[in-house]
Amino acid sequence: MTSSNTGLVQPRNCSEAESGQKAGSIRGLEFGQDEIGLGKEGNAVPWLSYPFNGSLHCDDFRNDHLPELPGIAGVTDCRQHLGCNTSDSIRLFENSVGDELAECYKAADHYQDVLRIVGGDYVKHTYWVESEPGLGLTLKTPSKYLSAMDALPRRETELVVAKLSSKVGQSGGMQSTGRVQVGDVVTGISINNEEMQYLAVGPKKTQRERATQVFSLLKQARGHSRLQVECVKEEEEDENQIQWKQFQRPFVQSWFESTRTLIKRQIKVTKRLQALIKLRLFQAMILGLFGGTLFYMLGGKYDQQKMNSVRALGFVSTMSIMLINLVQLPLYMLQRPIFYKHRAQKFFRPSSYLVAHCIVNVPQTLAEAFAYTISVYFLAGLSLAGNGMPFFKYLLLLFMVAYFGSSAFFFLSTVSSIPEVGNALAGLLVSIFLLFSGFVIYPSNVPTALKWLVYVNPIHWANVSFCKIQFENYLDPCSKYESELPFCSRYPHMTVGKAYVTFFELSKDTERPWMPYVIISAWILLANSLALLGLKMIQFAGVNQSLPSSTASPIISKYREDTESEYNSFQSLSDHARHLRITPYTGQRSCGMIKDTSGVERWIQEFRVELEKNELGIPVKPLSIVFEDLSFRRHTKDAEENAPEFRDITGYARPKDKLALLGGAKTIKSTLLKCLAGREPLAGTLEGNLLANGAKVGTGYARRIGYVERLDAHQPYLTIRETLQFSAALRLDQSITAESRHIHVELVLDQLDLLPYSNQLVGSLRDATGKTYEIAKKITIAVELASNPSVLLLEEPLAGLDSRGTQEILSILSRVSESGRVVIASLEYPNTRVLESFDLALILTHDGRQAYFGSVGPDCNEILDYFLSIPKAPRYSKRAGPVSFVLATLGLGVKKRAIPTHNFPEIYNGSTLQEANSREISRIKVLHSDRRSAGSSSIYSASYSLQASVVLMRTQRLLWRNVQYTYGRLTGCIMIGLLMGSLYYKIEFTDVYGLTSRSLYIYMQVILVGVISANNIIPQLGTDRLVYFREKRAGMYLPIFYPISWAVGEIPYLFMATLAVVGIGNGMAGIGTGSAHEFLTYWMVLFVFTLCVTYFGMMITFLAPVPTLAAFAVSILTSFWVSASGVVVLLSDIRFYKWMYWSNPFQYALSLMTSISFYCDSSKADNRCPRLTDGSYVWERLSAVRSLSYDRRGTDTAILSSLCLLFATLAFLFFVVLKHNSPPQI
Repeated sequence: MTSSNTGLVQPRNCSEAESGQKAGSIRGLEFGQDEIGLGKEGNAVPWLSYPFNGSLHCDDFRNDHLPELPGIAGVTDCRQHLGCNTSDSIRLFENSVGDELAECYKAADHYQDVLRIVGGDYVKHTYWVESEPGLGLTLKTPSKYLSAMDALPRRETELVVAKLSSKVGQSGGMQSTGRVQVGDVVTGISINNEEMQYLAVGPKKTQRERATQVFSLLKQARGHSRLQVECVKEEEEDENQIQWKQFQRPFVQSWFESTRTLIKRQIKVTKRLQALIKLRLFQAMILGLFGGTLFYMLGGKYDQQKMNSVRALGFVSTMSIMLINLVQLPLYMLQRPIFYKHRAQKFFRPSSYLVAHCIVNVPQTLAEAFAYTISVYFLAGLSLAGNGMPFFKYLLLLFMVAYFGSSAFFFLSTVSSIPEVGNALAGLLVSIFLLFSGFVIYPSNVPTALKWLVYVNPIHWANVSFCKIQFENYLDPCSKYESELPFCSRYPHMTVGKAYVTFFELSKDTERPWMPYVIISAWILLANSLALLGLKMIQFAGVNQSLPSSTASPIISKYREDTESEYNSFQSLSDHARHLRITPYTGQRSCGMIKDTSGVERWIQEFRVELEKNELGIPVKPLSIVFEDLSFRRHTKDAEENAPEFRDITGYARPKDKLALLGGAKTIKSTLLKCLAGREPLAGTLEGNLLANGAKVGTGYARRIGYVERLDAHQPYLTIRETLQFSAALRLDQSITAESRHIHVELVLDQLDLLPYSNQLVGSLRDATGKTYEIAKKITIAVELASNPSVLLLEEPLAGLDSRGTQEILSILSRVSESGRVVIASLEYPNTRVLESFDLALILTHDGRQAYFGSVGPDCNEILDYFLSIPKAPRYSKRAGPVSFVLATLGLGVKKRAIPTHNFPEIYNGSTLQEANSREISRIKVLHSDRRSAGSSSIYSASYSLQASVVLMRTQRLLWRNVQYTYGRLTGCIMIGLLMGSLYYKIEFTDVYGLTSRSLYIYMQVILVGVISANNIIPQLGTDRLVYFREKRAGMYLPIFYPISWAVGEIPYLFMATLAVVGIGNGMAGIGTGSAHEFLTYWMVLFVFTLCVTYFGMMITFLAPVPTLAAFAVSILTSFWVSASGVVVLLSDIRFYKWMYWSNPFQYALSLMTSISFYCDSSKADNRCPRLTDGSYVWERLSAVRSLSYDRRGTDTAILSSLCLLFATLAFLFFVVLKHNSPPQI
């Protein structure tokens, strides 16, 4: 150890060991001429200090413990003063006893030696040396060494190491916690485990006398020796000191070193996400191939319609390549907690993390841009002039846009609390970039106050660069096409390409070809700079941010204080006084859990008594379970004959019995527990007899069972009371009145001590209580008790709990058992205290056979006696404990697993214990011989109509309370309405520019609302699936009601969201607002379309095995629909995808909404239909270009509604039929 005048004591080494020597061990030392033969072998003993934590046992002061407490003089006196016997143990809570113990310690030489080291003028290394005979010492004045006690030379008052032994390499020697060197001073010594004598404390005269006395003793010593050796720290820094100084810096590594380390780590992470990388490359290639075939050979054609399509290809490609990176947003957010942990521990600088991310992201983004470019460029017939330079410029452009998209979404991941917020911000950001790109609205039509958004928009400049690259190669003069190309008649002196970009207001921007790259680079730099600020300054907690905030209320705070006090009191009481008689529901608490019966607790107790008098409580129907020769064989494809997972399991459980399953593999116990619950896995065969009240279990047996799964999956947006009410409404018999059902739920809440939390949302309990696992396990038990089961089975109910939570759950199980229920639980390596709380135990071998079934007994003595009675059984050590001994005997020990020496299943089958169990099973059968069935034959307790209404109400509560999803969606629609309304505010359509801009308003509205709605539903259904799995296994309701509740539950929210978009956006833009009928019709079409794409997202989510695949599929298919909707590529130019055009919900919505907004009957003599500057009617021009028909409104509405119903029906079908939507079988 090292000490300084600051009081810091740390392990240190004086100097480097000689070459070939092991650290901390030096074999053979010589101390001058007078060698004293002391030992050859020893063990390194660290300098032990004895911590005092307020709780000491007298056994801690036993004589055989004195070597573990070096230097505590007067320990025996302290034991006598405290009045301790060797078998007694006490708690020292009184201050007087603690003070007396402290005085005893301060009077010891050990304490004085510590003060000497800490208060010394020099920094010293202090370590322990332990050896058998073979150590040599000599008394010597250290003339050339600084004294360990002071700097003044004096006569022979110190024992100093004179030289090292040359006997290195022999088996003999010594071991040390430090490296002994010549000149080290011995400051303490103990021979033959006697009390340590400290040579450097007390007056100098006493020190000399002690040194002389010790030297004399060492000459005759032949036993074990232990020394405290000390040396002054040398001036030069050793390797450890250099490392210590490195750790004193804020960061151990330099910026370049940490960045290089992070780059290597990010490369490894990227390589291990190969599936995601391949999916993104596949997405880029598919979108590129689709774009290339959709715009097939439209490049290079001197036709305005085809040139418009080429310009649209630039918009589509930049939009697609940027949105490909949107799927990375949730991945970035998943990595965020690890970054927070490393940042807090100063692993690296946030800037190093950001730079490593940027560098590793370059090759991946380049690969995606190349895959898209190579797929679309040649199929579309784009320019290859100038030795293919346009191709490489296009590749560079798409790479920069894709890299900007990745940087922007990475920035959003640093400032978004949850994925819903990140998706909403991403949708808003993408909306701004697309709306102000200069494609969906001409720059001249943009309001003056918003024009700056066009000229700082990277997507606008990307489109400008694309047009520059492509149209500068249209070199034919306009004079050749004056009659064919309208823009050539206006600019006959220009080339076709120059005239085109001038006509569409792009000429000024194309004059500076370097500007797009500068703007996009600036945005990349800005996005990463903002991301760096977010990484440095923002940290979100791990709790669910989408839940309403919940703080600890005074009731909960008081309850926590009470329960902590109860728990501490409970720990101090005897274990043998905790079982008292209790009532059928909760009864009197154990002595350790007694509460003050004032206020609410007294009212609950009086209310319970009143219920019992009036028989308003729901009685527990007693049920006895008998299982005989149960065997389970799991079917596998490879094995011809499947070995049984467990076999020949026999036992019973009567009302008020608590049965523990232990031993065997975890999967064996889990499978056995499921078979006892009537949930045997489908991939296997169960053999044997499972009887309930003497009859074979039937369909209704599951209604008498409560199965507590290990996974605590609950709906986070319900309160605890609502969660129990949901279970009770669906699982209690319908003959029970609503009042009794409500009372039953309240009593279960009280039984599990959940009343203080009953009105808290399940997902917010972490904020309110700080006891996540304990509360979650209580809720899982309460949900099953809400069904009033006769048998409660629990799958590892104590896993993940601390000692306090374990005691809480065991207390609950005792109360549940005493209420007349059977309790069966699987346990994984329980301790003696846990196992003795059960009445019966079923112990399995490693191969799933029965080694024991019978009573547990106090301190598990009945189990222990049984195994000790087996001839030639291993010896029992009290240090191991009964449970550890039994499991180790069966070859299931924690530290070491071995093949058991006995055939314990055969021994049990031939034992008297097995005969006694057989007689008890026969008695149970005779007792229930008049019973013919175990319950109702119906699978579900509730009627189908009740199931549908209860599940729908639960989903409505979920949607209403999911603030970030429901209200975030509504806020997003309001923002889209305001943004689009401001951009398209009362644009006149007297010319082609205004007409094009107004018609593209509908196009962008459909894209933004539709794509966002289709993607928003995916994460919601994905996170809710585990809850559904638990409910399906419990047989709560018909599975189809789950997707139906989501389909119906979304309707009112989509109704309001689309109203916000149309009311705000269309009202400001003056589109679809000619009359109330026109407005309502437009709104209803948008509502049906939004519902349709939402059901489409739901269908894909149920079709895909994981939400990630669903997100990719929705992204690709919606991109196809948007591109093939007849806007960016007209119907007449679509060559391969006309079938997609006619099966496209985007196309039908666009056709209907455009017809509603622009139709005007020009055949009437007195019509006031709007005209263009050339005299043509707006509707006639638009309908001719877009192939629209007003008379097709009814057909389009019917098809759109049919697609909506089709997607919903397929979603229901996929959910019910596909295997991955069913609970997994173990």
